[in-house]
Amino acid sequence: MSRASESELDKLHGLLATGISAELARAIERAEANPDDPDKAISAALLNQVTNFLKLTGVTAPASSKRVKDVEDQLAELGVDVDNVVAMRSNRPK
Repeated sequence: MSRASESELDKLHGLLATGISAELARAIERAEANPDDPDKAISAALLNQVTNFLKLTGVTAPASSKRVKDVEDQLAELGVDVDNVVAMRSNRPK
C-alpha cells in the first residue's frame, strides 16, 4: 500500500477538523436549547475528542485571550484554583 500524499493528508485533516467542529456546534445548540436536560449536555467524550484534536495539532490559545479569561472566570466561580491547575499541567511528564 502506498503512502498518502501531503495534499491527501491535508484534505483528511481538514475534513476531520470540519466534522469535529460541526459536531461540537450541534452539541452546543442542543445543550443551549435544553439547559435543564442532562441528556442534552455536551458529552465529556466529545469534549475530550476536541481537546485531543487541538493538542495533537498543536493548537493553543494565548493566555491573554478573552476566551481563556472567560474560562478562568467560570472555573473560579466553581471554586477551581486555576493557578494550581496550570501548575499541575506544566509539571506533568510528557
